Parts: sequence; C-alpha cells; structure tokens
Amino acid sequence: MTRGELQRGKGAEIFLGRLPRDCYEDELMPMLEQVGRLLELRLMLDFSGSTRGYAFALFADPRVARKACARLDGYEIRPGHRIGVVKSMDNCRLFFGGVPKTKTKSEFLAELTKILDGITDIYLYPSAHDRSLNRGFIFVEFKDHRAAAMARRKLIPGRVMLWDHEIAVDWADPEPGDPIDEDVMETVTALFVRNLALDISQQKVREIFHRHTNVPILKLKKINHFAFIHYENRESAATVMDIMQKPNSIIEKEGWEIRWAKPIGASKILERQRYIREAVAKSDEQGIETPRPKRGQRKKHCVLHKSPVKVQEDDNNVSLAQMRVLQNFVREKYDAVCDFDCVPISDMSKYVGRIIIRKYQTILLEVQGEPMASKHEAMSAASVNVYQYLMNTLPNSAQPFEQHYIHPTAGVNPVIGAPIAWYPEIAQN
Repeated sequence: MTRGELQRGKGAEIFLGRLPRDCYEDELMPMLEQVGRLLELRLMLDFSGSTRGYAFALFADPRVARKACARLDGYEIRPGHRIGVVKSMDNCRLFFGGVPKTKTKSEFLAELTKILDGITDIYLYPSAHDRSLNRGFIFVEFKDHRAAAMARRKLIPGRVMLWDHEIAVDWADPEPGDPIDEDVMETVTALFVRNLALDISQQKVREIFHRHTNVPILKLKKINHFAFIHYENRESAATVMDIMQKPNSIIEKEGWEIRWAKPIGASKILERQRYIREAVAKSDEQGIETPRPKRGQRKKHCVLHKSPVKVQEDDNNVSLAQMRVLQNFVREKYDAVCDFDCVPISDMSKYVGRIIIRKYQTILLEVQGEPMASKHEAMSAASVNVYQYLMNTLPNSAQPFEQHYIHPTAGVNPVIGAPIAWYPEIAQN
C-alpha cells in the first residue's frame, strides 16, 4: 500500500517481524503512523491469503525510521505478543560475475540500461596487472532497494548473457562492520577512496587531491589499493566530495570510487585489542627464546615494556568507550546517570568495577563486577555486565544491533556477575 508520489530515501525503511499471521494493514498502519509520516507498507502474504509474519514500512526520512525502531521494537501489538522492529538492510547493489574483462564502464552502462531500470552507477575495478582490463566482475548500483530487487528478479530465472558471456547475478554482500547511525555519519570528516593503482604513492594521491580541490589535507593514509583522507572539518570534506563526484572529475577518469569513511565501531576496537594482545604475547615468547649473543658481539637491548604500554592505552580506550555507551543508554532510556568506581581487592593484584545507576537521589541499580587483572578490564567487564543485563531483562529496550552497540571483551561472561539489584518500579516513574 503506497501513498502519493514516493521519494524513497536510503535508510528510511524498517523491517517488522514476528507479526501475527492474521495481522493486516488496518492494524499496522495506525501503529506506524503514530511515529511519523508513512509512505509505504508492504505486507508479505502466502498463497492462502495469510501473512508470512513480516512486513516492510517506508517512512519519509531515516530519522523517522530510527525513531520507529526505538519505539516499536518489542511493542506488544496484542496481549502477550511482542513484535520485532529493525532497520531494513536496504541493499541497492547487485553483483555481476563473469563479465567480459575487456569492456569498460560506459559499455556496461549502455548495455545494462537497455534491459534494466533505475541504474545509478556501475563500479568496475581494473586488473592489478593490466589496468586496461577489468577484474571480471562489476557492482551495479540502483536508485533504491525495489529497483535492485526487480532487476535481480528479471535476471535470475534464466541464463543472463552479455556479449555472449553467461553472467552470474546476485545481491552484493553488505559491507562488514557495525551498523553506523546516520547522525554519526553526518559528523565524519574523512573520505574513503578505493580502486587506486598499487604502484601509486601516498604522496602522489595527496598531490592529486590537493591540486583538483585546493582543500588542505589534514592526514592521508594509503593502504594497497585504497586510502583514507582526513580533513579539518565536515565542510572541507564535503567540498572535496562534491568536486570529486562531478562529471569528468579525476575520480571518474581514473576509475576510482569515493565515499564517506566509516568510523571504527566498538567491535573493531575490541578486535584490534585482541590482535595487539596476541602480538605482545608472541613477542614475549620470542624474547624468552632469543639466543644469547656470541662472544665479542655487542648485546642489543630490546625495550619490551613499550608494547604492553600500547595495550594498556588500548584497554583504556575500550573501557572508556563501553562506559560512555552505557552512560548514554541509561540517560536516554531512564533519564538516569551512572557512577563508576574501581577498587582493588585482596593483595592489590586484581580489581573489581562498581557501577551505580541513580535517578536523582534514588538508586536504581547496583552492580559489582568480577575480579580482573587491571582497572580497565574491571570497568569494561562491569559495563558490559550491566548493559547486557538491562538489554536482556527490561522490556522495550534497544537491541544489540541498534543505536547502542557493545561487545563483551574476551574472557568476560556478561551473564555471570555479582550481585545485581534492580528496581523497575522506580525507573518507570
């Protein structure tokens, strides 16, 4: 069911799951319209006329969609029946494999627009050995998810032939990493550029961007075929993005791809932390097994304490990030604040984190975490413990893949923790 002329904004669609099989538009639309302007509701039906238990709803803009997820996820649509609401994947890109390697972007665009509607761009990657050839696959971007789905449906049933080549077509894999909130993305000041030649230097990329945009670059890092370019503020980065996306820009001529860089999520920080720890442990083992120097040879001293310092700094960053996530979550959901404390136990060899959630002068929750080897690990474990407890026990709380996203550190069980006391009747006031 649609209303008026549709302007489908990316990120404005939500997925509704766990719906009753006899739940239809007359029950769903009033619920959805309480959140904001509803443009479209797609309810999936089976051959008997019953619903399949899920639907898609399109709102006027992504902000309303985020609001709908926060308000309706876990909503009790009928007595004892709660529904699940999350952001729709909104995939607008298809993968075409087995394409002729001699064809160019303009040739693909001309050929595919003859049979498919809604194509907005084609991403083609040149071969690392011969840039006059592509790598044998392309990505085709469509104006919205529906256009991509219709194209896939048209191409899937039989064999797809392009220039006498049989082509494989499927959804492009979503980009890895944590989902990033649109509000966060609007503050990003760095650009991500890929499809660069392997032999082009970092300094050369810097010179090209500065020459074509005349915008000072704060920092640039090139890794293999891609680069991250940081600017002083959002306005400067947006200016560069606008210039580089114009027709006949250096980006288009070189076949590069440019987009906003994604901030590192909590899971990526923890993954880095794990890699650093493994590297330090390996270095320590190698340090123990290092053979003694030969007589007359000057002994080289290795300062092994520098790596653990780096790990300690990384631990600190992770624990602070987790404490900040918990604080924001508690403030938004319960209009309360968190008090954090870390105290040594026994012979000062271990620490425990203590967290108190209070609303004005009333204590809502008191938690004491498990003993940990460092203060940062203790606060990290306690923060994860409290966050997971609130998520798993309280109704209508955000899901892990929503706005507040947090991962437990290695070796920490967020379910097992020491005494937890929660007073829900106070929190709801």
